[in-house]
Amino acid sequence: MEKEMLKNDFERLKKHDKNAFITIYNELKIPVYTIAYRIVCSKELAEDITQEVFLRLFSSPPDAEIKNPRAWIFAIARNLSLDHLRKAENINIDDITATFEHSESDIIARLDVETALQHLSTTEREIITLHLNAGLSFKEIASITKLSLPSTYRRYKKALGKLKAIL
Repeated sequence: MEKEMLKNDFERLKKHDKNAFITIYNELKIPVYTIAYRIVCSKELAEDITQEVFLRLFSSPPDAEIKNPRAWIFAIARNLSLDHLRKAENINIDDITATFEHSESDIIARLDVETALQHLSTTEREIITLHLNAGLSFKEIASITKLSLPSTYRRYKKALGKLKAIL
């Protein structure tokens, strides 16, 4: 049902409906940011990428029929993030902590997870993030990453194993 509502908003966006854009933005801003952050490992760069994703979406929505708008938007976030990685010589992660207040144990747990994720390859972080944070199926992830479905699933399981060992 949620996917169908998003698809309707996507159709309205093609007609430059600002309310549809706001709905899409509010629904997907956090998963898009999370995907970007997990790939580039920089809060500021992930914010810039998130802004760029939605700016592109608003300024030129796709003309063609998109079967899965969520996956399409997440693919844009992934591709922009990878483009930034290719362009950057050094990416430093100076600020991992959340910008809003958390208890000390929440911050420590978040830092532990973020640190553990840094031990994964970029592809492994992508797969983990697209599945756990964006809620995409392995089939959708395979399509976005251009990997086979079995390879996507194997890499996901391998990445979970690495995270379990680290944490």
